[in-house]
Amino acid sequence: MCTVPPEEKLLDVDEVAIKLGTTPLNVLLYIKRGQLSGEEIEGKWYVESQSLEALMSSADVVGSAPCKPACRHGGGCGGCH
Repeated sequence: MCTVPPEEKLLDVDEVAIKLGTTPLNVLLYIKRGQLSGEEIEGKWYVESQSLEALMSSADVVGSAPCKPACRHGGGCGGCH
């Protein structure tokens, strides 16, 4: 039986949104901003499981919205409040 190593596992955007407690659109914003590693396969976006784990262990996840770099969790993005 062939299994995919955990470091290569891909999660769909909906699954990642549930894990982060946010929306699929916000997950796509994380990908666009480079906070998550993702790829599009046949019109559907996927996130690398290692990338999700790294984001979840960092301070970059606050609330349900990704913070803008200038925010510094002091206001501006709305994700902190």
